[in-house]
Amino acid sequence: MAHVSDITFLSQGAIIQEFKVAGHNIVQSFPTSEQYLTGPFFGETIGRVANRIKDGVVDNLNGKSYSLAQNNGKNHLHGGNQGWGKKKFSGPHPVDRNGREGVKFVYLSPDGEEGYPGTVELRVWYTAYDDQEDNVSKRILEAEYEVEFVGNECDETAVNVTNHRCVVLATFWDEC
Repeated sequence: MAHVSDITFLSQGAIIQEFKVAGHNIVQSFPTSEQYLTGPFFGETIGRVANRIKDGVVDNLNGKSYSLAQNNGKNHLHGGNQGWGKKKFSGPHPVDRNGREGVKFVYLSPDGEEGYPGTVELRVWYTAYDDQEDNVSKRILEAEYEVEFVGNECDETAVNVTNHRCVVLATFWDEC
């Protein structure tokens, strides 16, 4: 049985730092949390908006245009200079999620952070379990995201969350 306790998470960015399969870490990672602050987005929760926003501007939202941090040339990338992957989350908190062992992280993103309107609360759950399909054992780690608009500063905002996990693809055979 897979246990979420066998997976290493960091509260910074709700990062998946280590996920071992057959004794091998299959995610690209850094040995310390400090290296994630300036390095690539390995294992991070990406937001408020994943990917790029052209010219760092969101137009026609709440009848306005919002200028966002330009951290990819003139574009906005992965939530800005200090996107959610660089923020300190509450967690990991052990949870039972849909009958499976998991952990939960929470982050409150205030109105105006990196230029985005509205306050939102992000909740991230990771659950781990083993599955069997066609006589093949699989170790599964699921990620779920929930974002709740908790502020009253505006009527709408922009959110598009993902995880920037980088998995090393390999096949591991257990010897009998």
